[in-house]
Amino acid sequence: MIAHNHFGKLCHIAHQCGIVFTPEEFKLISAQTRHRIIPPHSVLMEQGKRVDALYFLNRGIARLFRIENDVDYTLGIISTNHFLSTPLYLQNGKDSSCSLEALTEIDVLMWDKPAALSLKQLIPRMYKMELAIMDRLLNWLQDNQIDAICMTAEERYAKMMSSQPEVIRQIPLKYIASLLGIHQDSLSRIRKILVQKEH
Repeated sequence: MIAHNHFGKLCHIAHQCGIVFTPEEFKLISAQTRHRIIPPHSVLMEQGKRVDALYFLNRGIARLFRIENDVDYTLGIISTNHFLSTPLYLQNGKDSSCSLEALTEIDVLMWDKPAALSLKQLIPRMYKMELAIMDRLLNWLQDNQIDAICMTAEERYAKMMSSQPEVIRQIPLKYIASLLGIHQDSLSRIRKILVQKEH
């Protein structure tokens, strides 16, 4: 049984979606949940392989990436308390189109496929939770697409400075440059320009 304090951030997300679990339901969830501290550079989900677990990020920073023609493309850097993988890949049994890597030590809640399917059968409101996860994923993808089309690399970096300052402080520039779709030297120039604007 996982200690209640590990679920605080997950419960907050559920409440934001209008989902409140009963004490009995929470006991079922806790019994099916595993808590893990995962070291940096661990791969949680691998491109071209089936997804075998659903993760919720309590603490740390992770990266979604894809290797195409031997080039590593960063698709997203996640530092907010939410789900790292989606129920869709877990259920459909298809190979993942991308990989998921811990960039720092991460604290996660974890459900393997049997646990996730069991909770859906035992707790009907889990379907609403699943829809909320998928809705957030679609919004995240749409926001990223709009930003990539409508904002310059400098504007996107400034947005990251505001919304994810911990990423700027802790993550190697090569991953941030890859996410912005620019060379690392260009990112260094952008950083200098923004520093000059602050002074």
